[in-house]
Amino acid sequence: MKRITIITGHYGSGKSEFSVNFAIQKKLNMLIDLDIVNPYFRSRELADLLDKNNIKSIASTLEHSLGSDLPYVSPLMYTPFRNDSVSAIIDLGGNDVGATLVRQFVKEVDMTETDFLSVVNIYRPDTSSVRGIVSMVRSIEGKSGLAVTGLINNSNLLEATTIETITDSIGIVQAAAEELHIPIVYTSLAEKFVPLLPEDPRCGEIISLAMHLRKKWMGKN
Repeated sequence: MKRITIITGHYGSGKSEFSVNFAIQKKLNMLIDLDIVNPYFRSRELADLLDKNNIKSIASTLEHSLGSDLPYVSPLMYTPFRNDSVSAIIDLGGNDVGATLVRQFVKEVDMTETDFLSVVNIYRPDTSSVRGIVSMVRSIEGKSGLAVTGLINNSNLLEATTIETITDSIGIVQAAAEELHIPIVYTSLAEKFVPLLPEDPRCGEIISLAMHLRKKWMGKN
């Protein structure tokens, strides 16, 4: 794991849920929410949870901005690039539109300390095939000015997910990774499926997901 992790991917791929879980499990210093595209399922909605885990949540400079889709971001987003004692995950907006925001600080990115990862859910229309995944990554790279360094396999069907849903996705995501010449760095899945997942070196590191955001939005306890 590198000190800074930037994640991107299509809307609905699970970027924000991954970001929150990753920040907590890896005991990062900051979670920076740069999603100015999607007003729903934003990691900054869980600022209280992050605070309890000693993670600083960085988002808009606007007061009372929760749920706002106005493109205002805090200058504190530069902190991990200017302070090498800070570890952070940066949650970008969906697809190439959200990735464009990276151009504001691309000159400050040290790729020896930064992973730029794309979250993939093969059960979303735009990333249901190898061609779709490769096209998404290439588009993100073109808009962001950064090369994607790896994939996160977060393939799921929400409540309809089974362990087969996850295992069936591995081959497709791996084929895309091979075409892109990058690895699958993480496979993320709901906590209950972790013990059921067969060992497979193609999966990379397993990240267990507690459904913080979805539980909040769906009113589940």
